[in-house]
Amino acid sequence: MHINYGIDAGARKRGEHAPVAWNSKVAVNGHCLMVGMSGAGKTYNLRKMIRQMQDSSEGKPLRFHVFDVHGDIEIEGASSVMFSEQTTYGMNPLRVNPDPHFGGIRKRVQGFITTINRVMRALGPKQEAALRNILYDIYTRHGFKQDDPSTWHIDESMARLVSDGSDGRLYIDVPMAEKDDAKALGARWDSLQRCWFIQTEDYQGGITRWAPKTLARTHPSISDALRMARHILQMSFLGTGQAAITNLEIANKAAAAYQRKLLEALRRGDKAFADEKLEADLDKAKQKAIDTFTEYANSIVTGRELGDLMKYDSTDVLKSVVDRLENLNAIGIFKAVPPPFDPASQVWRYNIKALSMEERKLFVLFRLEEIFADAVQRGEQDDVVEVVILDEAHIYADDDPDNIINNIAKEARKFGLAMICASQSPTHFTEDFISSVATKVILGIDEMYWRGSVTKMRVTEEALAWIKPQKTMLVQLKTRGETRNDWRWTLIG
Repeated sequence: MHINYGIDAGARKRGEHAPVAWNSKVAVNGHCLMVGMSGAGKTYNLRKMIRQMQDSSEGKPLRFHVFDVHGDIEIEGASSVMFSEQTTYGMNPLRVNPDPHFGGIRKRVQGFITTINRVMRALGPKQEAALRNILYDIYTRHGFKQDDPSTWHIDESMARLVSDGSDGRLYIDVPMAEKDDAKALGARWDSLQRCWFIQTEDYQGGITRWAPKTLARTHPSISDALRMARHILQMSFLGTGQAAITNLEIANKAAAAYQRKLLEALRRGDKAFADEKLEADLDKAKQKAIDTFTEYANSIVTGRELGDLMKYDSTDVLKSVVDRLENLNAIGIFKAVPPPFDPASQVWRYNIKALSMEERKLFVLFRLEEIFADAVQRGEQDDVVEVVILDEAHIYADDDPDNIINNIAKEARKFGLAMICASQSPTHFTEDFISSVATKVILGIDEMYWRGSVTKMRVTEEALAWIKPQKTMLVQLKTRGETRNDWRWTLIG
């Protein structure tokens, strides 16, 4: 593949015609860092690079992932998807890579925790351990086993919920033997679907002991983890188990029903109100709750269930983990339903303009982890087959060597994955990152960044002063076998 940046200005003075061009076959890698202040032409050049790579791909498979933070990178033929808390689709950061060597539950859990620690306030050691146990438990509930890679594969074409709850109904998987408990907690039977359901807003507390009904196995989602964490918090707070929680809620509902009838009677002036059926239902529910609490208390003598709660440390620790999951879920973009990108389109444009800065960073870092894992699983390639384009790339960069941005820069070349980063200044990036990028383009930098750029980019202030936005640029191309790579003073054609 080829990208033509312009004409060498020095050669032009000598009466020669020397294009300044990138060639994927001879470049050290496909990565590029493009820096330029507002109005210098970053968006124009990103479009140009995509178009030229498409035109020179010779019909080979090629996919672009364009992360558009301003919503202004319009590309002809692109499949564009808007992400916000109002969309019914999103991205699932708990999706497991099924590769037995590069994927699995442990890697996904660790990657998830590392990313939220990087972007949000870091979890403490006890919180991290509690969250890790919650995630392991939710994977187990979805049929994943840490030591059995055959359970890591999900048929994406079949893996879906009977309903995602957006229509007001959430279908739940209730065994026949437990239908009376589910019904007492508000579940209703749908004869058409032949399945129990609950109103979406009522799916909390004891009813969550029954998971959402799926047509086939699915990856767990943030909302699944949140529901489990809430349920474990209830058990920890009350010092009891799942059955006791359920029966306590049934007793509360029975008491509430009796109180409603009593208040209605008092408003009518009936001070001698009595409803034998409601009283009997309430007494029965209370006794059932007492029995299950007693059964649980007796079981603690043997230590049968105490260990399950102890691995989550304490109620305070659990509460802080639930709060963190609440915040992630409230963002509204981490959902099990995948975004509706057109698989026939080479360019997938992620419009993340509606997200906050923190939300953008979480979204992009999680998605980059998926893209890189898929590239590693794909194996070594003899040319670029996938390109990530990051507008305002400094949002995601830091000096942590384990940051996925840095990993892609250092390791993705052999897997055919290239990354193009656009930003206003190179000072936001580490020297290690800059040295890993084969192509550097300077479109014009604000003078306040010149001193830092001279050090980071090994460029002179004279060269920076020569640049005229949208007319001239500086380009450095690292090619295989070359030990010296000078800046090319380039006329934009």
